Amino acid sequence: MLEGATYAAFIIGAIVAVYELLSASKDRRADMLIRANEFWCSREFEETFLKMREAYEEKVAGAQELEDRVGKLALWMQVDYLDGVAGLAQTKAIDKKTVLGMFGWHRMWSGLEPWISSKRRSGYPQLGTAFEWLAGEDKRLNYST
Repeated sequence: MLEGATYAAFIIGAIVAVYELLSASKDRRADMLIRANEFWCSREFEETFLKMREAYEEKVAGAQELEDRVGKLALWMQVDYLDGVAGLAQTKAIDKKTVLGMFGWHRMWSGLEPWISSKRRSGYPQLGTAFEWLAGEDKRLNYST
C-alpha cells in the first residue's frame, strides 16, 4: 500500500513539474517577444526603419547608396538586431511562426541584402546569416504580404 502511494505521489509530482516547465517556457517566450517589441518601438529603430522603407520604395539598390541614405551605424544596428531575433527563431528559442508573424522578413531582407553582401565580401562572412535564413522561411511559408 505504501509503495502504491509513493508511486502515485511520484507520478503526480512529475505531472506538476511538466506543467511548471510548460508555463515557464511560455513566460520566457512572452518575455522575449516583449523585449523584441520594445526595441522595435525605439526611436533609433523606427528612424532606421522609415529610412529603409523610403529607400526600398525608391528602389535604392547599391550598398554604398543605401549606407549614404540610411547611415552606416543605423544599418549595422538594424542588421545585428534582426539577425539576433532571427537567430532566436533558428535555434527555436522563440517560435519561428510567431517571429515570422511580427514582421515582413523577406521584404526587409530584399532591401538590406546588397549592403549585407557587401559587408560579407569585406570581412564579415557571417553577417546576417540567421536573418537570411528567416527571410527564406518567410518567403517559403508565404508569411509576408
